Amino acid sequence: MLSYQLLKNHAGILLIGDYTSLNWLHEVVHDVNERSPLVRDKEGMFLSLAYDVRKAFEQQREILLPPQNQEAVGVRYGVRILWPVLLMQQRMLRTSLGYLDHSAKVQAIAYALEAIIEEALREDFGKQGESIIDLWQRLNPAYPSVFDMLKSRGAIFCSWTKRQRKANLQQLLISFDPMYDSFYQLRIRRGETNLMSPDEMALWENAEWPDPRW
Repeated sequence: MLSYQLLKNHAGILLIGDYTSLNWLHEVVHDVNERSPLVRDKEGMFLSLAYDVRKAFEQQREILLPPQNQEAVGVRYGVRILWPVLLMQQRMLRTSLGYLDHSAKVQAIAYALEAIIEEALREDFGKQGESIIDLWQRLNPAYPSVFDMLKSRGAIFCSWTKRQRKANLQQLLISFDPMYDSFYQLRIRRGETNLMSPDEMALWENAEWPDPRW
């Protein structure tokens, strides 16, 4: 079974699971990465989800021992993942399944991941949680450039303070719209605020990601 713990500073979640659940997720991501027509970079950011969960169940990340007097819970394993990365990875998984034959096992692990992300967003962002969930579920990885955008958006997200992440995650998700640059000036003229500047995002395209302080 998958579960989560929130990371510090609205950075993301510690994705947690027992050995079997994480191994299933690892297998599913690898299979989708190989077969999905949407995944153009077969060694890219989507596949890193499989790498992360494999490192977790190989006990090279977080090891969570059972709570005292609750040994039946068993040992679980976790890996830290940033919000922008995890949200885009999940959307690639979910959207790709619409193009592929897949089993009930694949659906089970995909829906389990989606469910804990929804719950975690509501817990982490409070009243904004529903809006963030709506924007996340609109992300469309079918556009070739969307995963490339994650390079700059991830770097910017890591540079933000805790307050900035809570205030600006919605705008960061909006900026994944392939037409965002074209409509940016129109939105400025309409008086919209807290928009992410295309020029600023361009400066972060090849930047190292700062320490996310998670």
